[in-house]
Amino acid sequence: MKKSSLVLGFCACFLIYALLRFPEAMLAASAESVQLWLTKVFPSLFPFIATCGLLLRIGAAERMGAALRPLMQPLFGLPGIAAFPFFLGILSGYPMGAKITGMLYEKKLLTLEEAQHILAFSNNPGPLFLIGTIGVAFFGVPVFGYALLLCSFLGAITTGILWRFLRKDYASMPRTYPSSVSASSVTEALSASVADAVNTVLLIGGYLILFGALSEAMEQTNFFSLLSRLLFFLPLSPETLRGFCSGILEITNGAYLLSLSPDGIRLRLALVSFLVSFGGLSILGQTLGVLANIPISKKDYFKGKLSNALFSSLLFYFLYPFFQQHAQKAVPVFSFFTETAFTLSILWILPSLFFLGVLCYALLFKRKG
Repeated sequence: MKKSSLVLGFCACFLIYALLRFPEAMLAASAESVQLWLTKVFPSLFPFIATCGLLLRIGAAERMGAALRPLMQPLFGLPGIAAFPFFLGILSGYPMGAKITGMLYEKKLLTLEEAQHILAFSNNPGPLFLIGTIGVAFFGVPVFGYALLLCSFLGAITTGILWRFLRKDYASMPRTYPSSVSASSVTEALSASVADAVNTVLLIGGYLILFGALSEAMEQTNFFSLLSRLLFFLPLSPETLRGFCSGILEITNGAYLLSLSPDGIRLRLALVSFLVSFGGLSILGQTLGVLANIPISKKDYFKGKLSNALFSSLLFYFLYPFFQQHAQKAVPVFSFFTETAFTLSILWILPSLFFLGVLCYALLFKRKG
């Protein structure tokens, strides 16, 4: 029997034991995960996945790829269409970048090697989670949410550039562009996009509930506390170790625990930056779930996320004095028209506007020839 099968079997038995031993806590954790999925994940991801699927099926992504080739080719050694999963992954969060990459591969717009390269840096946390949940709700400082978003963005770019030199050159492949789309084709594309979005969001919800229950089982059995004691030799408090270990499994709970730990805020935020860029095992499961039909190398994907997390956390640690200077200014929560909020938010709004502008151009002006 493979080691992976043994690990999964052990986790399944452990979860069954926890469900029988701590039924009330486990039921509450599962119900909380369902509520999170219904009120946060489904409303935000479903329209995004359906819209992206529609854009892919009517050929907008291909035309946009032609416009962005001068940017993506020199920087990452990838075709221009790689900008589609990269920017949308940044805008919407996990696992949107992986989902779009998989759709591009299934349409034969990417080779397997190109898809593997894109996955290394295009599956990232979204701005609403980093700014609203971590920056505002957990740490009470919106500037830190913008800082985490900026470092995640820069870490992804650095990883993409690094992967270009680590992997061999890709053979160029022909790129086809649809000349027109009929009304019936639009109707079929819309129906297929909605159906695909429903299946994907249901899959994500299943992983969310499963890992929510598993995280609660480990909490109830004091697994995270035991793991933090085993790492006593590290110069970190038990609370920080417990939060980081919890974040390796599920990033939201890990980030929350790190926000409460007694260690220095610079170190805690650098660890949070690592966790959100890595994604945790819960996000890893969701990603591999939406990529089930693609023969990607799980080892290469893991290496890509690990390097992304290392770059993001190091960038945050060294840029922290700059972020702290802005954080010391009084910035109202969710306020945009203040000096600090405008300065940091513009760093990700400008690339987003650039991408949306190119997308509009691709939709309005069909490729000639």
